[in-house]
Amino acid sequence: MKKAIYIALLGCAALSAASCNKFLERKPAGALTEDEALKNDADLQALINGAYTDYSNKVYSGKLQWVEDLLGDQANGALYTGDDGEIFKRKTSIFGDYKNGLYTDVYRPAYIGNKVLDNITKATAAKNELEGQAYFLRALSHFDATRLWSQPWGFSTDNSHSSIVLRMKSTVTPGERSTLKAVYESIIADLKKAETLLGDQLTLGNANKWAAKAFLARVYFLQNDFANAYAYADQVIKSKKFQLDASYANRFSVGLSKEIIFGFKFIDNNLYPGAELRNRYRSDVGFSAQGRFHVTSIFYAAATTAGDVRGTAWYSNTLQAGFNVLTKYNKNNFDVPVFGLTEMKLIRAEAGAETNADKATVLADINDILTRAYGGASKNLPDAAVAATIISTARRERELELVGEGNRTLEIKRIGARTGINIDRRGARWNCPGLVLQFPISEQAANASFQMNQEGGCD
Repeated sequence: MKKAIYIALLGCAALSAASCNKFLERKPAGALTEDEALKNDADLQALINGAYTDYSNKVYSGKLQWVEDLLGDQANGALYTGDDGEIFKRKTSIFGDYKNGLYTDVYRPAYIGNKVLDNITKATAAKNELEGQAYFLRALSHFDATRLWSQPWGFSTDNSHSSIVLRMKSTVTPGERSTLKAVYESIIADLKKAETLLGDQLTLGNANKWAAKAFLARVYFLQNDFANAYAYADQVIKSKKFQLDASYANRFSVGLSKEIIFGFKFIDNNLYPGAELRNRYRSDVGFSAQGRFHVTSIFYAAATTAGDVRGTAWYSNTLQAGFNVLTKYNKNNFDVPVFGLTEMKLIRAEAGAETNADKATVLADINDILTRAYGGASKNLPDAAVAATIISTARRERELELVGEGNRTLEIKRIGARTGINIDRRGARWNCPGLVLQFPISEQAANASFQMNQEGGCD
């Protein structure tokens, strides 16, 4: 049963339609195995392209962001029902097609990355690039799985608590959960290989070395490893390959953003990323309070303070009567960023304050964010600002800048692990069982010894 499920879901379904057709055109169906069809650079690149397209359509379409935001404390979820209601109430079980489908989709890049690595000897001129993409895909897969199905870094003193299944081979076999320490070690090792192997060509939809560095900055930051987080964010910023968008409308636009380090590109008549972002967050058409993102009055008040440009750019309390809605995704099409310069500056600011890094650099980062938000320097931090003020400001600005992007739950956990303080506005402990999703029953059905997550919510 398990083997059939994984083969069906992680095989040709992980490719784009064009890639699948390319394989099927070679010989009659059943006459050519997948490995036999992978003969050269072009075949391997088609496999990788298909993996990115599939991940864009099924995970970063908005599903990952939506589930993270349901678990967080910004949404007013009183009217959510079904899978949405269960996730929002932080009481997920083995049931729930939305959550369980996401679990399968999250693991596809690991399968594709492993398949490419199995066949990397067939590569020639593009060998380094293909190998680097494979490592990046595998890291992305494991990172996104652990952020939803695992307690965070710092949950146990030595991070020996059970995390997710590490899938390091393309063979389909039931697995055991690894420790979080082992998972993070694997992610970091893969990203460091990708960083070395990938070039610096900026092509939205495929990773490059700057994407690997930005990814490492985020991983280290979530570990509260501020020295490494600062170092990697610093490299990305100092490359000068990315610029802060002057307008908030540009971040989610078609081709206008200059700060996207890695993301998924809209291509008319071909790729349409962000479908679930529009389905779940869009507030100007087809709005239904039961299944859309609308924010609490407390968060709305914090996000729409006087003079903050984001208040008018991203929110409305009149568009849908009785609801505070996000307008960030009220567009028919847009590119979807995954790593961007705004996040790198916020990481460098907070990590720099934590490590007593060059104060001028740290202040410049946070003040760049504040200057854009308030249309001038009126809210900028003074040169005399102490580290604690810089840290608290960076945390506040992170929440405001990355709203609707699935970031808040990660911060509830990270800050809790760092300080022991519960910042969740719904009153939950940062390490409560309900902030972690339950695995699908298929894992235990395939392996009776598989350890499921604790259930019981956050009461």
